[in-house]
Amino acid sequence: MTAYRTRDGAKTAILTIGAPSYIGAQASDALATRGVPVDVHVVNGFPIEDATIETFGSRYTRILTIEDGLIGTVDAGLRGFAAYAAGKLAGRGIRVEHCGIVDPRIAPSETFQEVWAHFGMTAEALTERLAK
Repeated sequence: MTAYRTRDGAKTAILTIGAPSYIGAQASDALATRGVPVDVHVVNGFPIEDATIETFGSRYTRILTIEDGLIGTVDAGLRGFAAYAAGKLAGRGIRVEHCGIVDPRIAPSETFQEVWAHFGMTAEALTERLAK
């Protein structure tokens, strides 16, 4: 795992995998201008060391995962990195949220940017979501 953005006093982190990593960094930068510190960590591979997960439990109160893939829903069952993170972070007192493709049948398909925007995977959407 690579620390992509770190901010003093951050209690929120974005864990990202793959192409949307730059969106996490853009959101962190925008939130920093609002006085909201958010760290961004890029997952480089699996498995993630347990010590890293334990550090997150003592450091963060909120984690948002973002990935360019089908993540399902909490009600129907999570998939991909969202499911992995939810399982690893369960029971640690961390508010865990996920951002990704929930149902590809209802998304525009001209470009990946349109798909990402449809599912809230833009720097602006993440900034607004995490500012709350």
